Amino acid sequence: MSRDQQPVFDCQQCGDCCSGRGGIHVKPDEVEAMAALLKLSVEDFCRAYVEASALGPRLTIAANGFCIFFMEGNLCRVHPVKPFICRQWPFLPVLLVDPDELEHAKTACPGIDPACSHEDFVAEAMRQGRKNNL
Repeated sequence: MSRDQQPVFDCQQCGDCCSGRGGIHVKPDEVEAMAALLKLSVEDFCRAYVEASALGPRLTIAANGFCIFFMEGNLCRVHPVKPFICRQWPFLPVLLVDPDELEHAKTACPGIDPACSHEDFVAEAMRQGRKNNL
C-alpha cells in the first residue's frame, strides 16, 4: 500500500454493493454453504432465496432492491459464507481490465478512493488475491 498509505479500498458498509443490479449469481457450493448456515435444506433454501435468471441461479432481490440477505445496519445475514462475487468486491474482473468501469464504480462506491489510479487498483487486487486465495 504505497500511495502515502491511503488504501485504494476501505469499505464504508454503505450497502451499495448489495443492491441487486445484475443479480448475485450463486454456485451450487455457495448455495449449500448458505443453506447450512441458515440450517435449511438446499431445496428449502432455493425455494425461499434463489431465482432463475438467463445467466443461472441468483439470490432473490427483495422489494427494496437489495439482496434478500441485506439486513438493517447494512449487514449481511450470510456474511461468513457470502458468495464469491460478494467476497471479490470491489476487485471484480471488469474493474480490473477496464479503467473506465473503475471510474464509474468510484462514483457508486464511497469505499473506493476516488484518487486511486487504475494501476494502483489492479496492484491492490493482486495483493488481496494472494492474501485471500481469490
